[in-house]
Amino acid sequence: MGYRSSTLYTLKYVAEMLGEDEDFLHECSIEMFSEDGCLSAYDNFPASELSEHIVLFSEDGIDNLKYIIEARRDADDASQKTVP
Repeated sequence: MGYRSSTLYTLKYVAEMLGEDEDFLHECSIEMFSEDGCLSAYDNFPASELSEHIVLFSEDGIDNLKYIIEARRDADDASQKTVP
């Protein structure tokens, strides 16, 4: 069995690490689930669906997020090239 890190990183931390805008990364993370390495944490009790949550990423989640960022940028570049 391989080593699995239990370290989680906040959205703010990952944004600073990647040199990206937090809002942009938050939009990208909406496509991710816990099995992708994106988790939510709540800081106030009781938590509900309406509560503000903290977005957290595992190391695998950061790698998956990088893939999503690259795919979005490629899609944006392709759409800009097809616009006359």
